[in-house]
Order: sequence, then C-alpha cells, then structure tokens
Amino acid sequence: MPYFKINAKISIFYLDEGPRDTGRPAVLLIPGLSCDVHDWSWQIPSLLELGLRVISIDPRGQGKSSNPRPTPGVMSWPGADAFKAHHGRIVDYYPQTTAHDAAALLRELGIRQVILISHSLGDLAAYYLAAVARPGLVKAIVAFDPVHRWTNADRDSSKAFFSQPEDIVAKFMGLIPTICPATMPPWQAAWFRRRAMEMDPEVLWAQCWGGWGDKQALGRMENAVDVYGGKLRCPRLVFVSTEAGAKVDRDVLPRGSDLDEVVLIDGDGHWFHQVRDSEVNLKLVEWLKKAGALKGVNDMRNGA
Repeated sequence: MPYFKINAKISIFYLDEGPRDTGRPAVLLIPGLSCDVHDWSWQIPSLLELGLRVISIDPRGQGKSSNPRPTPGVMSWPGADAFKAHHGRIVDYYPQTTAHDAAALLRELGIRQVILISHSLGDLAAYYLAAVARPGLVKAIVAFDPVHRWTNADRDSSKAFFSQPEDIVAKFMGLIPTICPATMPPWQAAWFRRRAMEMDPEVLWAQCWGGWGDKQALGRMENAVDVYGGKLRCPRLVFVSTEAGAKVDRDVLPRGSDLDEVVLIDGDGHWFHQVRDSEVNLKLVEWLKKAGALKGVNDMRNGA
C-alpha cells in the first residue's frame, strides 16, 4: 500500500489514480475530521472520467495514516518545520501541519500544479496550503462546507467541548446526528459514527483543538480572514450547507478570481456532496471546465 513517510512517527496513506503526465493540474482530495479516502467515492469517478490524475489522502491521525499520540502540552501550532526539525519528536494535529504534509507528498510525487478539493476540517488545510504554505502550487480550490464560518464568540461558547479529553469521542459522536440529514441512508450515518468510534481520543481532541479550540485556530472566522485574506489568489468554488456559511467566502474573504463562486446546497446536511452527488458533481465538472482546469497546465485562467 502507498505510504509517504513524513518523519519517524508520521506516514501518510494515499491513493494515486488516473493518468500521469497529462499536462493538466492533478487533483488532491482532503477529507474532513474522522474521515478518509473513501469519502470521495462519490466524486472520484467523475474526476477520472475527465482524464485527471486524482490523489486522495488520509490526513495524519485518520484512516490508514499514522496516529501517534500528540506531544503533551502542545496548545498552539508549533510551526511548519517542527515535525521535521525534531525528527518527529513533536507531534501535532493542526490543519496547518496537514497542509505541509500534503505539500511534501505532492513534492515527492513531482506535482507542479494542483486543484484542491476538500471538506470541512480539510478545507482549513486546503486554504492554508493555497494561501500560505505553497500558493504557487495551487491552481484552484473546491471546498465543501468550510468550518471557518463560526466567530470567536461562537467557538468560545462551546469551551465545555474540550473540558474532558477522555470524553471527546462521545461528544463528537453527539454532533454527527445534527449534521446528518433525514435524507441520508441509515447505513451512511452509521458509517460516520463507527469511524468516529475508531478514533484515538487524544488524537481527536488534538484535531478539534487545532481546528477550532485554540484561540488562534483557523476554524474561527476572524483568524481565517486574517490568515487567508488577500492571499487566496486562485479561483475557488465553495459549496455550503447554510446561508451563514456562504457569507464568509462570498462577502468577507476577498475574492481570489472573477471565477469565484459560492453554491448553497440547503437541507441535506454536512455531507451533501454524497447525498446529492449527481447535482454536486454536475456543478463541479461545469466549473472546472469554465475555470480552464482541463486545459494545459499553464493555461488555467486566473481572474482579476
């Protein structure tokens, strides 16, 4: 099975499908919290039909990737080179680190340009990769339901979520029914719950803390605007499940291109790209064509 070794403690599981050397950007798929490469099974056939190279990863701590317990006392992001400089002695689960993991994998695979497609917590890593870590690498972003729509006040009102790390799996599982719609088949909701049950509590706690618990976390609107604002210079297509979610990318974050678009998929929960996959995939393919993603690697049109 394909693994990419980040350091002595972290190896990233990935799948690499589709043709090589097409002259087009590759696609990198980054799933959300507790999820894995299989979350994209609803989109991958459509992407492969376009003749694209499709790379999907299990972020550190998820799926088949390594999940060592986080270094005790790491309550803020230790920085881009911490896991390299210390040969894996510092282990963190911040989305910024996931972004650097992804960048290292793409470099290893010789990818020169990439379209990022991401969901939920994975969107934080994708935006950071595009805005800060490797802006020249990213040609476009397709984001599903980013979690940077909540304000500092919203996040601080849920401090109790982090009070007992040993209870974090049960608390997280309590959130799942609130974001799984009645239209979702029972087996699918059960799949999400069971994968959450597999998570190491310390790893899950660290991922949630790094995603939105830390006051500097990217899953807080004010921080997202501060870190990404004016730096997202590639086209982005953002699918959201609520009007509140639409507001951040449509009205608050500066546009990266005249091709930017926000699409509301209302009433079908957080995994709407699976529940309404035909509709979502039709829009996704239409937008990729409009954005020039199916042309040569240097032909993609970045708007003003």
